[in-house]
Amino acid sequence: MTDFNLDAEIKAFIKEYLKISNNLSTDTSVEQQREAYEKICQHFCYPYPDGVTSQDSLVEGRHGSIKIRRYSYRQQEQSAAQIIFLHGGGFIVGSLDSHDDVCAELCAASGLNAVSIDYRLSPEYIHPIHLNDVTDAYLAVQKGRSIIVGISAGATLAAALCHRLKHGPQKPAGQVLIYPSLGGDHFELESYRSNAHAPLLSSEDIQFYREARCGDQEMPLNDPEFYPLSAEGFDGLPRTVAFSADVDPLRDDAALYVEQINRAGGEAELVNEMGLVHDYIRARHVSKKAGDSFRRIGEAIKNFTDN
Repeated sequence: MTDFNLDAEIKAFIKEYLKISNNLSTDTSVEQQREAYEKICQHFCYPYPDGVTSQDSLVEGRHGSIKIRRYSYRQQEQSAAQIIFLHGGGFIVGSLDSHDDVCAELCAASGLNAVSIDYRLSPEYIHPIHLNDVTDAYLAVQKGRSIIVGISAGATLAAALCHRLKHGPQKPAGQVLIYPSLGGDHFELESYRSNAHAPLLSSEDIQFYREARCGDQEMPLNDPEFYPLSAEGFDGLPRTVAFSADVDPLRDDAALYVEQINRAGGEAELVNEMGLVHDYIRARHVSKKAGDSFRRIGEAIKNFTDN
């Protein structure tokens, strides 16, 4: 493994991650990838913080029922704001369970309730079905100030949802994007070269996920609901905070997206986390750098309720 100036804690996390997943690779079948990812999620799973509970239910969407998980955080004064959470997994893996503990900890860190959406996955379902599920579930549970929090592929969908709803009355109050994939490979951003072989996510992996998301249909590279960076305009988007991992091909997606929003007169902030890799959220209890970043994410969500 190339060093990439990673510290000992992150190197140990990567080694354990690869061991548990039996060297998770996009060269294997989707079934094998889902099995390996489930092992990772179970291994790096932590108990809910005190005061957080959850309950599963269904909402109806245009493609059928959508599973959601509602998280409640007990406190004296309940905020009118809530988190809407979208999990990662390259559009082919991930579920309500894959980031269950992450959602619970974000509730405690921000003091907010949350709803996690279990959108349909590829290759069984292709674009724009993932986004349609997210839109339908969001509109079903939206109330007060909804803050969209997305991780990786979930951040793609968060940005796409904000674009889809940006001129409507139910536009999200804000979005927090965690190592988002926004179409930077289409724009040949530098991080896809310098981090082409980064641990846990390579540029080749990103190409695999992109193709799986489309199936046999033509890739809509100029569709902002597929690649948010391809939008003709970035006006009207909600306040945004984007977190990138410095050792990640996706790093420059977040930077360009933030730049475009600010250039259009919006409000966006970039936090590039040095010495961290894709999926570092799972290292938050074994790496000081990852733990510090997770606290910053919780603070960013909470800040949306203070303004």
